[in-house]
Amino acid sequence: MFKKTDELEFELKNADSIHNFISDNEGEFDDKNFYKLMNTLITESGKGKPQIAAASHISEPYMYNLVNGQKRPTRDTVVKLSFGLNLSLETCERLLKLAGYGGFYVRHKRDTILKFALEDGCSLVEADELLVKYGFSIMSE
Repeated sequence: MFKKTDELEFELKNADSIHNFISDNEGEFDDKNFYKLMNTLITESGKGKPQIAAASHISEPYMYNLVNGQKRPTRDTVVKLSFGLNLSLETCERLLKLAGYGGFYVRHKRDTILKFALEDGCSLVEADELLVKYGFSIMSE
């Protein structure tokens, strides 16, 4: 879906002009805000909002408020939505940044567990099981 940031960095470093780089990568920039990107990802998933809300363990009304820009998600809500949409780690971290949060920090055990779970394609329930195994509370409360 999106190019990796390292790939974009490499292309920029080797670009013959900024114009060509921008033209070739128009869809790669974070010109979107969280809400626009979330709606794009929902559409691309082919899933309905109720299905995504259920998989993310959030209420449907809250889901609708989030995607309509009426509520700002918490960091955990962004992560839960990422599990509910089966997003890659990179896309989850992009959403976190657009929502105003930092990405995962490997020196924080909880972040490491969530990062591993996203990279491994776990569901939210499976991620919760890993969190409990290492003494953390579950996300799907």
